[in-house]
Amino acid sequence: MKTKSRVILTGVVALIFACESEPPLTTGDANFLTYSVSEQTSLATFISAAERKIKLEVDHDADLTALVPDFQVDGNYTVLVNGVEQIPGVSRLDLTENVTYNLVDAAANTRTEWTVMTTPLKCRIVIDASHDGGVWWFPQSPSTGFDPASPHQGQAFAEMLRDKGFEVIELGRDRELSEEMFFGSYIVLRAGGFESYTPREVQVYATLLERGMNLAFFTDHKKYDPKDEIADLLGLKFQGVAFGAIQDFKPHQITAHLGSMYYIAGSAILDEDLNSDIEVLGRLGPEDYVDLNANDFRESNEPTGATVMGILNYPKSRIFFFGDMNAVEINTQPFIDNLVGWMGDCSGW
Repeated sequence: MKTKSRVILTGVVALIFACESEPPLTTGDANFLTYSVSEQTSLATFISAAERKIKLEVDHDADLTALVPDFQVDGNYTVLVNGVEQIPGVSRLDLTENVTYNLVDAAANTRTEWTVMTTPLKCRIVIDASHDGGVWWFPQSPSTGFDPASPHQGQAFAEMLRDKGFEVIELGRDRELSEEMFFGSYIVLRAGGFESYTPREVQVYATLLERGMNLAFFTDHKKYDPKDEIADLLGLKFQGVAFGAIQDFKPHQITAHLGSMYYIAGSAILDEDLNSDIEVLGRLGPEDYVDLNANDFRESNEPTGATVMGILNYPKSRIFFFGDMNAVEINTQPFIDNLVGWMGDCSGW
């Protein structure tokens, strides 16, 4: 009996010691300054000191079970995962699931928890309707908020993509674009650009283009939207208001089996000859003009047969452009199936 009591007492002492040696959780100033892995894409690591969260994107073929993070913290902290000290650039870690780091200050007897989330690049679609003027989100608005599950004009197209097996994220007009919003998504569909993009948002697109992506770039007529910063970044100058039908198609996966395609209310590119990277896929008919001053009357300087769709050849990305957002929402076939087949091909990564 004495032996048993001695064992129980020893266990209690050990338990008390373990509890005393575990620093209390604190919301102090223990922060990560940097965090990266060699398998990371060119998108910057997202570090939020307020949320104590780190997010990063890695290549589609990265082995998440054996990553070696490199990092810096802002003080003399011991960095632990599951009680094991982590050495920057040395310690191997399984980041398949979210990982909790503890930044321990032994002198102050405190620890600060951080969560690291790793997202592999995959054939996921982001629909950037963050600057839509109403073609995608109507009847939703800033007063109602932007909810992909609630009725809106782009909903049918997004659901069609989901039915085809794609994971789809729709971005509303409620916050500035960041690289973190595109983590894990190789496919981007730009749905209109009515509102201005900030310089930071333009840089997000520049980084995505450098990383590599499949971009389906849709704009609309320019009666109320003459300036499009992302089009400028791409070197695409859409102008005017155009109606009619696309009748002149060039052979391509996207134009397969297309005879004539109604063009509801879009814009056109008039200077494709100045951009050698433009591969024209479709032009308006010979009687369909581009109304440059939006007065519903053809004047002598307003051209017919203008370019409205094509491919922009780019070093690391595949880019399709089209001047009329309505074609997506009315499910123009076989154009839509052709487009989805093209943009859903992620073999280029």
